[in-house]
Amino acid sequence: MPEISVVIPVHNAALYLPECITSLLGQSFADMEFLFVDDASQDESLHVLRDWQDLDDRIRILSFPENRGVSAARNAGIEAARGQYIGFCDADDWIEPEMFDELLSACRRSGSQASFCRVFKDLPGKQLNVPLGFPDGTVFDAPSIRRELIPAMLALPRDGDGQPLSGYSPRNLFAAELLEKVRFREDIHYAEDLLFIVTAYLKAERVTAVDRAYYHYRFHENSVTKHYSPYVPDSPEKSNDALEELLRDIPECRERMAVRRRKTAVDAVRNCCALQSPFSFIGRVRWIRRYMKRPGIRALFRSLPLKGLGSRVFVRLALMKYRQAFLSALLYSTVFKYRV
Repeated sequence: MPEISVVIPVHNAALYLPECITSLLGQSFADMEFLFVDDASQDESLHVLRDWQDLDDRIRILSFPENRGVSAARNAGIEAARGQYIGFCDADDWIEPEMFDELLSACRRSGSQASFCRVFKDLPGKQLNVPLGFPDGTVFDAPSIRRELIPAMLALPRDGDGQPLSGYSPRNLFAAELLEKVRFREDIHYAEDLLFIVTAYLKAERVTAVDRAYYHYRFHENSVTKHYSPYVPDSPEKSNDALEELLRDIPECRERMAVRRRKTAVDAVRNCCALQSPFSFIGRVRWIRRYMKRPGIRALFRSLPLKGLGSRVFVRLALMKYRQAFLSALLYSTVFKYRV
C-alpha cells in the first residue's frame, strides 16, 4: 500500500491538468498514489486523465456520472484512499517537487497527525508567497491547536484588511486515521475547507507548521473568488454555524468568530456585485438592502467601533454598519470588485 494518497477533484480542468499531473508525478517522494475524481466534466478532462494513467500506474481514476460538487469528489477520494497519509490538490493548481516529502518528514519528526505549509498565490503577472505566521517546525499540541492555531485560521484578532491563516485543505497532509470519521460537508459548496480542517485538527494530538511555500494556488479568469457564487452567503453561514458549535467552549475563538462573521457578511455583499452576477444594478441594491436588514447582520455591526481602521476597511464596515445599500452596490460593482 502507498505511504501517501493524494485526492484531486476534477471538473472541467483539461487546460490545467497536464501541469498539475506533471507536478504530482515529479514528487521527490515516490511511494504515492494519485486519486483523480472526475466530477462529470464536460470538457476533455477524463480523456486527459486516461492518457496519463497509461503512463504511470500510480494514477487512479474515479468518475461521477453526474456533477456532485467538490466536497463529494473529495469524500469519494478519501474513502478510496489506501495510503497511511492523505493529501489534496486541486486540478488547476500545481506543487513543488519537495512538498509531500517535506510534509511527511515534518509529521514523522514530531509524531504529528497533520502538517501544513505555506502557499504561493499565482496571480496574473505576479506571485505572492503568503506568510504563515508561525516559525518553521512549530509543533502545536492539543491545547495550543485550540488556543493558537485554530483561532489564527478563523480570522485576524480584529477587523482589518489582512488575511488569516488560510483554511485551505491542499496545503495540509493528514494521517489517514485522523480522517477516519471526518468528511467534507456536501451541503456546503463554498468555504468548505476550513470546517473540514478544524474538525480534523480538533482530533489531533500534534500538528506541525512548515514555513516554506510548496503549493501553487492559481488565480485565473475562472477562479471562484472572482465570480458570483449562488452559494454565498448560505454556504459560508452554514460553515460558520458549524464552526461555532464545534468551538463554543474555546474562549480564544469567540471574538475571532465575530470578526469572521463580519467578513462573511462583507463578502456576501461583494459577491452580489461580482463578475457574472445575475442582478441588475437596481437588483443588487435591493438584494443588499434586504441582506443588511437581517437581524443577525445588523447585530454584527451595530456596536462595532470604526475608529483606527484603515481607510478601505473603514469604508467597507461603515457601509454595513449604516446599511448603505446603494453606495455598497456602486462601490462593489466598480472599486472593490474582486475577492482575491
